[in-house]
Amino acid sequence: MLAFCCVTSVLCAEWTLVFSDEFTQGERPDAAKWRYEKGFVRNREPQYYFDATENVGIRDGALYLTARQLKQPMANPAYDPTAQGWMRQWPEAHFTSGSIDTKGRFAFQYGKVEVRAKLPVGKGLWPAIWTMGVKGRHPDCGEIDVMEWVQEQFSSIWSTVHFKGRELVPANQRYNLYTAPEVTDGQWHLFGMVWTAETITFTFDDQPFFTFQVDVANRPDGSNPFRQPHYLKLNLALGSEANWGGPLDESLLPAAFVIDYVRIWQE
Repeated sequence: MLAFCCVTSVLCAEWTLVFSDEFTQGERPDAAKWRYEKGFVRNREPQYYFDATENVGIRDGALYLTARQLKQPMANPAYDPTAQGWMRQWPEAHFTSGSIDTKGRFAFQYGKVEVRAKLPVGKGLWPAIWTMGVKGRHPDCGEIDVMEWVQEQFSSIWSTVHFKGRELVPANQRYNLYTAPEVTDGQWHLFGMVWTAETITFTFDDQPFFTFQVDVANRPDGSNPFRQPHYLKLNLALGSEANWGGPLDESLLPAAFVIDYVRIWQE
């Protein structure tokens, strides 16, 4: 399948579709394409990622990643009060949500990513579309945040790159925001990026708003985390006083991050 992108002369190219999911079949994501995250995972986020259909399910031709408040707390299966790390020290979960990725199923190096989605908005909701490198531990592996929404900038989405040593790089070279009223209008929007060996350009509804120069992440040994394959992640996290997502307005739950389709092309 061929597609054409001519947002600008820089992004204009002929593309071949290499991965897609339209979320039109069954009640659960295709296990050949997607892996579930489970448990308490990162950032001291209060949600327990769960694989139940009420958290990760397909209906009406779309994927719903839904955050819910539990009527009764759920015991943390990994609980160990003597363990190191908050993920095992927390005895129970009061919230569940959904997170899936293509780790071990599909990875790509360079290409064009498009995710058509509706964002949930409100205090403490934290939807994201992102990638992680297949080699190395974070942040050595590299992370590309195609889209994050948090309450901190209500009418903005964030696009960010994470890599070892990024704190030494000026902020405007490693992230930017797209700000407009339509970000929070509850309608379908297209979140994307075009990734080459030289640049990563982020787009909102096909309009580019930030370009990262890949050479900025070069390592002394000649390696670069953005010149290796990455896998794709989709999730709806919850914020708290302890993380960037900020305090959660529990009255917003249940809340869903709805994805119409995911498509990835390469030249």
